[in-house]
Amino acid sequence: MAGDIGTAASWTQAGRCVNFTSTREEAAGKRIADVMVRRPKSLPVDATVGDVRRKLENPSLQNVVLLDGTAFAGLVDRAEVPADASDSAPARQFAASDVPTTTPDAPVPGVLAAMDAGQLSRLVVLDADGRTFAGLVCLDHTGEGFCGG
Repeated sequence: MAGDIGTAASWTQAGRCVNFTSTREEAAGKRIADVMVRRPKSLPVDATVGDVRRKLENPSLQNVVLLDGTAFAGLVDRAEVPADASDSAPARQFAASDVPTTTPDAPVPGVLAAMDAGQLSRLVVLDADGRTFAGLVCLDHTGEGFCGG
């Protein structure tokens, strides 16, 4: 995994999953591509705070992915957007771009071990080129299963 562990959503910030897909045990022999959300909620890199707030009206969402075309540009976590931030402010100023990542072909057990060590409930998945956004690994509120999208 690349990036600095601990900059994505934590266990305590994780919302309740509405699209449960599988347990850790069921995913033990799989790759990340088998359990990741392929199309999580995303916005273009030039989105505003107001755009992010509208996406986050869904209480089960904890963050929104910012994309520059197909390239990962950042992850905006619900807790990182101040209540007094203007709706017209660029969302990118509240986005973390140097976050832990994995690839679609990584084995699930190793990725889960790293997520557990960093207390992460969400993990960005990038293609082998390290730029192209492939999806998001999302653990449910218990940390024992995966959310789908």
